[in-house]
Amino acid sequence: MYANRGMYAEEVVNRTIDYLSNTNCLIEKRNIPIKIVKELNGNLVIGKLLSKSTVDYCGFANCKHIEFEVKQTSQVNFSVEMIKPHQYSYLLKAEHAGSIAFVIVYFSLHDKFHLLPIKWIDECTKINQTKTIKYDRIAKECQLLSIVYPGILNLLEKI
Repeated sequence: MYANRGMYAEEVVNRTIDYLSNTNCLIEKRNIPIKIVKELNGNLVIGKLLSKSTVDYCGFANCKHIEFEVKQTSQVNFSVEMIKPHQYSYLLKAEHAGSIAFVIVYFSLHDKFHLLPIKWIDECTKINQTKTIKYDRIAKECQLLSIVYPGILNLLEKI
């Protein structure tokens, strides 16, 4: 339902972590565990998912362990259902274990990136008993990530 919606957001985050590799920061994009079943032609293959992955990114920034997922939406508000249940529980466990766990959401209607702590998302969904968080609340309560250089987010200063 939400497949391949985060290509722009992930590209910006990937450029950001490449840029940050020259600093005291180490963030990696995790690979999805796939077994190639059949090669069609050239670069096209058919694959089988071996297991559920955790989240897209992990690493260390500002001497802290971080775990995060990147999502992109063309909707006005953020649907927490965009985060797969196993990713959601993984981020909560990481937070509980002492990591900084969050979701970076790109709102294409607003052309803005926001950093949403998983603990904050969890509190919002429990208190409001809804799976949708209004953009106005996100804009007021969560970190706005700015593009400080072409395709580079100010992620490190917000962690």
